Amino acid sequence: MQPDAALRQAQDFARINRRQHDAEKTFGNRSTASTGILFTMKVELHLHTSRYSACAVNSPREMMARLVEEGYDAVYITEHNTVWSDGELGDLRSEFPSLRIFPGVELSTGSTELQHIVVLGTNDPAYVSLTHAADVIARASDDGHLTILAHPFRFAGGAEMLDQKLLPSAMEFYTCNHSPEFALQSMIIAGQLDLPLVNTGDVHALDMIGRFWIETTRPINQPDDIAQIIAEQAYKNCVHTS
Repeated sequence: MQPDAALRQAQDFARINRRQHDAEKTFGNRSTASTGILFTMKVELHLHTSRYSACAVNSPREMMARLVEEGYDAVYITEHNTVWSDGELGDLRSEFPSLRIFPGVELSTGSTELQHIVVLGTNDPAYVSLTHAADVIARASDDGHLTILAHPFRFAGGAEMLDQKLLPSAMEFYTCNHSPEFALQSMIIAGQLDLPLVNTGDVHALDMIGRFWIETTRPINQPDDIAQIIAEQAYKNCVHTS
């Protein structure tokens, strides 16, 4: 690596570390107004089930049961290019009342269709027909939904929108389908673009639950509450270490 490139990378590391430190200070100082007791929500932002994602191994019921067992408080179901209906979501919520189950979708976009954009908070079928990143970002912005560029460096063309100056709300950092080397790339690029980084499980099987997630002390009562939480970095990226 050339000296100038090394310096730029060191500066990127310092910037992202400062930003994460500031976010964690904010996270750690929050408490409920009535009791002063810190309440933390453990959240999975990216999960597939065998109902609508052919690459997923386990059923919705199996996934939700494991999330509850692992202490999760909320999950976004993000099938590939398919959304759950209100009725389906309602049935699952009634079976797992302790878990806040929200809609989302992972859309295949770009010239190779290997650029994946996760849209959180929607089960509008209109999103499924969108194949261009610009259309997804514009529609989600108008609707108030969070967008995440999923595993941007896993596939060739997975982050081409960034070259087109199209920015998501956030980028995936550590996930079950993003190597540490790819996570490092995410950290550097996110630092350059001033984008939040989020850990997600990108869950396709039970053994992917509880490895990477976010935590927040802000309540997520409605599907789009997550957008402001991420924008204001009122969350902490978490990794299972034992």
